[in-house]
Amino acid sequence: MENGSAAYFDSVAADWDRLRQGFFPQDVRERALALAGVCGCAGQGIVAADLGAGAGFITKGLLEAGCTVFSVDRSPAMLDQLRAVFAPAVASRWLTVLQGEAEALPLPPASVDCAFANMLLHHVDDPARAIVEMARILKPGGRLVITDLDTHTQQFLLEEHHDRWPGFRRADVAEWLRAAGLEAAQVVACGENCCAAPGQAGASSAPGVALQAEACACSPVSPRVAEPFTARGGEPVLPAQAAPACVSIFVASARKPVLGIRPADANAASAGQRARALFDGSPPLLCAESVFQAVAEALGVRSFLVPRVATGLCSGFSRTDGLCGAYTGGVLGLGLALGRASGRDDLDATYLPVQLYREFFLERFGHLQCTGICGCRLDTDEGRRNFGPSGARARCLSVVEAAAAQVLRLLQQG
Repeated sequence: MENGSAAYFDSVAADWDRLRQGFFPQDVRERALALAGVCGCAGQGIVAADLGAGAGFITKGLLEAGCTVFSVDRSPAMLDQLRAVFAPAVASRWLTVLQGEAEALPLPPASVDCAFANMLLHHVDDPARAIVEMARILKPGGRLVITDLDTHTQQFLLEEHHDRWPGFRRADVAEWLRAAGLEAAQVVACGENCCAAPGQAGASSAPGVALQAEACACSPVSPRVAEPFTARGGEPVLPAQAAPACVSIFVASARKPVLGIRPADANAASAGQRARALFDGSPPLLCAESVFQAVAEALGVRSFLVPRVATGLCSGFSRTDGLCGAYTGGVLGLGLALGRASGRDDLDATYLPVQLYREFFLERFGHLQCTGICGCRLDTDEGRRNFGPSGARARCLSVVEAAAAQVLRLLQQG
C-alpha cells in the first residue's frame, strides 16, 4: 500500500467512523456478515479476521455476532483507534489487534473460519496477491467475503483518498478468487453505493447501477462529478452525461475447499485397500472408523475429528443391531466431501450420491443392517465370540474395502 494512503488514514483515524458513513452504509456490513454465515453464531467458536479493519466497521459486527476477531490494519493510528473503541473486547481477548499488510498478513495458515476485506482491495498494490494471502489464513471450508467498488472514473478517490485502483471489474475479482484456490466464487452487486447522497441510504435503484444523487457525501473537500466513460466486459457504468459521484459496490465471496486432494486425483482402489488395512491392523480401527479414515486420507483431509466421529457408528450402531458400520462410515465420507456448510446450501448435492451408495450396498451385499451382512449379532455375547479372524470379521474385510472404494468412485462421477 502506498505511503500516501498510509499517511491519509493515519490523519483521519480519529474521525474515520463518521467519515465512513458518507462512503458506504451499514447495510454493506450486514450483507457481508450474512454471506459468511456468522449472524447468530454466538457460542459456536467462530474465529474471524477483519482485514484493513480501519476504525472497526466490520469488527463491530463480528463482535456483536459472538466471533473471536483478529483485526488487521497497516495504520498505527487506526490500530490505536480500534484498541480505544473496543477496549473491553481487547481486554477479554475477544479481539486481537495486529499491524500488517494485505499482501503479508500477520496470521498463521488455516487460522480463521472467515475473513473480511471491506474497501481494502482498492488500496493494495497487488490485489491478486492479497487475495492469495486471504485464502492462506482460511481454515478448510472457511469463507472469504470482499466488499469493494466497481470500476469508476472518480479521480478524487484516487487523489484525495489515495485509492490505488479505480475499482475493479467483477470478472477479474472472480478470477483472482479462483486462482487463489478458492471455490464457489461469486461476485455480485451489493445493492449499495459508495458516496450516495444523504437520505438515500446508499441503495441502488437497480443492481450494480449508481444512484442519481445531488451531491457526493463522502469527500471532505467537495463533491465530484463523474466523467463520461464506458466499462469493459459488460460491467455497470455511470451514465455518459454528467452524474453525481456514486459508485456501485460489489460483494465477492468464495470458500476454501475442505478437501486437500480433488476426488478426481484420488485412487478409489487404494482407498479401499487402505480401509481394509486399517480394519485388519494391530490395533485395528473398527468398520466405520476404517472407511471414514481411508476416505478422509484419500481426499487429503487431516483432522482430529477423523476417525473419532465415526466410532459410535461401528459394530452396528454401537452393538445395537443397527446399520452396518462400513455403510455408515461411507455416508460420513460422502458428507465430508459434499455436505452442506449452511442451511442455504443444496441438499441434493449430498442426498443423491448417498442414495446411489445405498443402492450399491443393497445390490452388492443384500443388506444395510450389520447382522444381515456379517451374519452374527454383535449385541450378544455369542455373536461377539463368533466375530473372529476366521468368521464374520473375515467377511467384513471385503465389505470395508468395497465401501471406501465406492465412496471415491461416486465422488469421481460428480
